[in-house]
Amino acid sequence: MDIKPTLFLEFTGPSQVSVQEQVDMTESICSDLNGSNFRFTTDENERKSLWAARHKLYYASLALRPGAKGAILTDACVPLSCFADLITKTVEDVKRLGVIGPCFGHAGDGNFHCILPILDDDPVEYIDKLHQVNDNLIRKTIDVGGTCTGEHGVGYGKIKYLKQQYGGGGVKMMEMIKKGLDLNNIMNPGKIVVV
Repeated sequence: MDIKPTLFLEFTGPSQVSVQEQVDMTESICSDLNGSNFRFTTDENERKSLWAARHKLYYASLALRPGAKGAILTDACVPLSCFADLITKTVEDVKRLGVIGPCFGHAGDGNFHCILPILDDDPVEYIDKLHQVNDNLIRKTIDVGGTCTGEHGVGYGKIKYLKQQYGGGGVKMMEMIKKGLDLNNIMNPGKIVVV
């Protein structure tokens, strides 16, 4: 079986006729662009079956590296005009660095991820390559006007990208707000900004 990009869509509308018009137009566009295996259903059980592939993506990604119990999950959000290009560049990084890392995204909002499975006995060099994929993805995302986080927050891991994204003045303002609202630094200390 060929490995090909897969696009999942959900259609809504004021009537079944309206939804069917959207489906027909989308199927025609997919066909014109050499898409294949277009499937559509209004049956709830069939719909759940189609979406099961998406919902099991994390575990399917881990299975690509037998023995993997976890993964580095990337998360970024780019302008829609850059979405396909950034995913393509990330896939190229994954291949160039020789790591396992399926990429997927939410095409409607520009949010995308790469799941990078890790093994307990991975050498430091391999883990460094995984972090390089993530670093490249985030830096390229910010360069095109995107954000270093789409869904999963800044936490500890993305603090180093905030100056690139917001500038030193923006980060300084965040620090001042944090100090003003959290005098004792008890609310998520060390996350987003370090005070």
